Amino acid sequence: MVKLLLEPVNLLILDEPTNHLDLKSKDVLKEALLDFDGTLILVSHDRDFLQGLSEKVFEFKDQRVIEHFETIDAFLERNRIDSLKAIDLMK
Repeated sequence: MVKLLLEPVNLLILDEPTNHLDLKSKDVLKEALLDFDGTLILVSHDRDFLQGLSEKVFEFKDQRVIEHFETIDAFLERNRIDSLKAIDLMK
């Protein structure tokens, strides 16, 4: 595992990375991710954090995965969803 961590990476998978971060730490993480020159797979309910990071949204619905080529804000607006938490209620 350590050997893998020492190699350059071009893929990051983050699951709820902001759960226990303060506002300043969230900003530092977001800036680092914006500067990241690779593929980022990000799962988060933190809409403010996702703004500016997403170019594509994957919707998991009815045992299917639907790919949307739009930002999280465009996806929410198109579907008339006020918050990411509201998506959980739709299931």
